Parts: sequence; structure tokens; C-alpha cells
Amino acid sequence: MTKNKYSKGRRSFLLGLGGFSALGLAHKHSYSAVQAEEMSVYISDLSKENKRGRGQSLRQLAASKGIKYGGFTQRSSDDILKDKKFDRIFTREYEVVVGGFFGVTVGPFGSNNYNFTQTDAFLNFARKNNLDFRAHPLIWNEFNSPWLIDKFKASGTTNSEIDKIFINHITTLAQRHAGKVSSWDVVNEAIRVEDGRSDNLKDTTKSGVRGEKYPTWLNFLGANYIERAFKIAAKADPNATLTYNDNGLTYSNRFGSSYEEQRRAAVLELLDKLKAKGTPVHALGIQSHLEGHRNKEFDANKFRKFLSDVASMDIEIIISELDVRDNKLPKNIAKRDRAVAEAYYQYLSVVLDEPAVTTVINWGLSDRHTWISGFAPRSDGAAVRPLLLDRQYLRKPAWKAVARALREAPSRL
Repeated sequence: MTKNKYSKGRRSFLLGLGGFSALGLAHKHSYSAVQAEEMSVYISDLSKENKRGRGQSLRQLAASKGIKYGGFTQRSSDDILKDKKFDRIFTREYEVVVGGFFGVTVGPFGSNNYNFTQTDAFLNFARKNNLDFRAHPLIWNEFNSPWLIDKFKASGTTNSEIDKIFINHITTLAQRHAGKVSSWDVVNEAIRVEDGRSDNLKDTTKSGVRGEKYPTWLNFLGANYIERAFKIAAKADPNATLTYNDNGLTYSNRFGSSYEEQRRAAVLELLDKLKAKGTPVHALGIQSHLEGHRNKEFDANKFRKFLSDVASMDIEIIISELDVRDNKLPKNIAKRDRAVAEAYYQYLSVVLDEPAVTTVINWGLSDRHTWISGFAPRSDGAAVRPLLLDRQYLRKPAWKAVARALREAPSRL
């Protein structure tokens, strides 16, 4: 989509949302009032889309362009098996399911004490419903089993011990799931420019892991732990798409600085170095946790250039964790939904123009189950609304925004 096409499409789309602002009702704190206001928003603009829920879905719209559209379940393995409505709607809208978290399944080295109960439930869900299975993640500095954290922190732990654990962890997980996983997030969130390293890698001894500072893979194994992780994974599961996944890459003036532009540059530098060494990194996962109050901070031209630079390295692009935070938007549901829908549309209108973007993953299905409820709650106590479907699994303006972006996307077929 050219800049003029995007601008014209955006104006047309926002005019289509214009009626929402007139539907803002006096808001009370009771849940029943919220439900009533939600339904008022849907009646005029989304009744047709919800009635034809069995018809054209995001999965079908994307597939018609050669794109895969998927989601993270945000559910426990038990919930997947119990909520048949969730299962039915998830498989209607999505072609890919993300299963995880694999990083916490590793047992003490030598014991092979792995617990695959939850990840197997996701894998079985994918098989049963003919979904691609995307696994997340193999290596993440800030998400490890408690026993491994103790090992990192223990005095006397040697590089050799950590290296054996590293190899065993990746090999065991990748070999066990070889042929069952379409793509792996091999390494997750390895960049942190503020730590001051010349290679921009995250040093957890400086910035800490979830508030606590201790060494992890980088400190024991050196900067080439990323390259090694990909090579070990490729040997164990040679047919999967191997992905580097990171966040904070979207906007252009966070905190009044070029912070996220620096992060984009650091990711490009990392990918370039990996490719130069023959590392089997096949894709970049762009997490895309958008923020509805920052729509004006999205620079379409700069982000388009970033996508093009990634694609020029012969690297596939996966929009890996898409949602839109509404915690700093007005409480009025109609206004919030409008801003969230605009965020989805303006972002995907740019992203889907890049042929290297092959897959889009929403980080959840319904507002009923979303990590944002705990990570970025609203200060006014209102329920967050970051996803495409509401708590009753009805399509929201955000769904309409994504559907339009998919319809306008150039075909990959």
C-alpha cells in the first residue's frame, strides 16, 4: 500500500468508525452496565459481522492472500479442553496456535525430568483442529525454571555446567517436537540497548531479571550463545522455521527520544551478524504490543524501511504477539474501541504491504483472557479491551479493522 493509499484507506476506515463516538453512554461501575454499553456499540456496526461468524473469518481472509493468521490461546491446558465455544471460535478465526511456555519445562541436567503436560495439550489442540503449531520460546533470559535460576546464582557454577544444560535443553525440546512445530522462537528478547554493551545485548547482571540481578546465558557462555542456540536447534529440528523474537520495535519517539529506533538498529545489527556467520535464523518475530494512546507516534515510513531492511537479509517476518493496550485511553468504551481499532488498522496497513510478512499472531483471542489485565491494567478499574473479540466472544471494531487490513493487503499467492 502506498502512502496515499494508506491515508485514503485510513480516512475511509475512520469515517466508518465515526458513529462510535456518538454512542458513548453514561458509565457506571457495575459489570452489567459495561455489558449494556458494549452491546450498544455493536448493534449498528457489527451485527452483520457477528451474524456471519460462521462465514468469512480472519483465517480465511488471510489465507486468500497467502498469509497465515493465528493466535496465542492465553488459556491453561485444562481450559482449552473445557471451553468448547472458545475452541470453536479460535479455530474459526485462527490458522496458527502458539503453545508455550517451553522455557520452564527444562529439568535438572541429567535427570530428564521434563513436564510436557501443558505444551502437549496445545500440540494436541493444534493437531485436532488442523492448526499450525508455533512454539515459544527455547531460550529467554528472563523466563527460566527456579532450579536453573538457583544454578545461575550459585557460587562455584562453571561455564562447562551451564553449557551442558544449554545444549541439553535446546536439543531435548527441539528433538521431541521435530516435525510437529512449524516455527520456534529460538531466542527471545536478547536486546537491551540501555545496558551499555557495544553489541547491545541484554546483560541481566546490570538491569536484572524481573527485578533481581544475576548472570544468565550471556554471562556464562558469551555473546555467541545466540548463534549457538540457532545451530543446535537447527540440528535437532531441521525443518522448522527458526525465529529471533523481540519487542519495543514499533514507535519512533518513546520518552521523547529515539529509544525504539535504537532498538530497531540493534536488531538489524544482530541479524546481520548472525547471517554473516551462516547462522540458520529464518525469521524475525516482531512482538507488536501496541499502545492505543500512541497512535500518533507510529511513523509508517520509518517502520516500512525497517521491515524492508529485514527482508533484504532474506529473513521472513512474523508479527508474533499483536495486541493493543487501552490502559491510557478514555474510559468510554466506544472511544476506546475506536482508538484500538485505529491502532490495529494503521499498523497492519503498513506491515502487510511487506511481502516478507508471512504470518500475524494475535496475543490472545478474547478480552475474557488477556495478559494485559495483569500487566497493564486500567487505573480506573475498568476491564481492558485489547483484543479482537469481547468477553462474550463477539467481534469488536478491532476485528473489523484487521479484516479490512487483510482485504487490502497485496497477495502472496
